[in-house]
Formats: sequence, structure tokens, C-alpha cells
Amino acid sequence: MGADRTSIHRPDYCLPGQGWSIDSKTAVNIPISGGHPYELPVMKWCIRNSFQTPDGRKQAVSGIYVFWFVADHEQTADNFQRMWWLARDLLRTGVLQRWAYVSYFSTCVPGQEDAAFERMGKLIAASVPEYQLSPGNR
Repeated sequence: MGADRTSIHRPDYCLPGQGWSIDSKTAVNIPISGGHPYELPVMKWCIRNSFQTPDGRKQAVSGIYVFWFVADHEQTADNFQRMWWLARDLLRTGVLQRWAYVSYFSTCVPGQEDAAFERMGKLIAASVPEYQLSPGNR
């Protein structure tokens, strides 16, 4: 994020701007193992789009977009909560907290969204401990 607090914006902007429609938004928790096991709060969005094949047919495609926000000692899947904490910390301490916007994205065949999310959840659970401290380690 750096000094520019607008560098992380609402996720609702980018996907529709790229032609994706958001079908559903669900807050879920992904269990993270390790020294301090915890539940990682994430947003899971089911999205859809279509593209034109080389022979001119329209082809539907679905996608799963999973994201969350993390800063020192805090993590949330809710952009409003992130903005509230950012303002709170700035008013209390005069310090602009640096946030990261972590996201995972996968396309899938329409109707296979649950299977895609299951695979994605396993990837997230395995990879998050490699780059993000657990709440107990901060």
C-alpha cells in the first residue's frame, strides 16, 4: 500500500471493469495449520464471463475470486472493516497502517465452482504460512 491509501481499492471495481459479472459474495473461513492454527477470513466471489472462440461462438466461463486484507496485527475479508481500521489507527496514532490485498483467482467450467474453490482452499491453506504470519506470531 505504501503512502498512497487509495492504492488498495474496492474489489468491486476491477472485475466488472474487465467484463466479469459477480454472481455471489460469501464470507468464509479457511483453516490454516502450523504453529498457531487459525481460521483465515476470506471473501469468496463466484463470477462469470464469456468470450468468443476462434470460430465465432460465445463460450461461458466461471471463476472463483478469493481475497482478504492483512496488516500488522490485523486481517479481514471486509474492505469496509479495513478502511475503518485504517482511519482509526491514523486518528489514534498518526500512522498510516500499511495494508496488503491478497487475492487468488481461478477460472472453471460453469457448474464446477465448488470443486474449483475446494482446490483453491487447499492451495491457500498450504501457501499462506509461507508468506503471512499467523495472528499468534505477530
